[in-house]
Amino acid sequence: MIIKALQLELDNIKLAPGDVIIEKSTNAVGFLMNRTRRIDIVEDDIYFWEIMWANEELISEFKELPQSNILEEEHLKLSIILGIIKWQSINGETFEYDI
Repeated sequence: MIIKALQLELDNIKLAPGDVIIEKSTNAVGFLMNRTRRIDIVEDDIYFWEIMWANEELISEFKELPQSNILEEEHLKLSIILGIIKWQSINGETFEYDI
């Protein structure tokens, strides 16, 4: 039941090129650039997002919290649900979850 509810939340997040994300611990601002599909033996299709970070100089100050330029889509969505990353869609959608 809980896994089904989580999957519904993950499915509600529709990421698109141009969406803005903010990594809350560093305030690093990123833009989703390109979505690529890769094949995995276990999971079948896995999708990845290329991120262009707007403030690289801020990121370099937080070397213990490295920023990746490529993020797996399900990980990104889960980070949005958990509040680690704030998301603003180019289509006007956003995700804020109050616990």
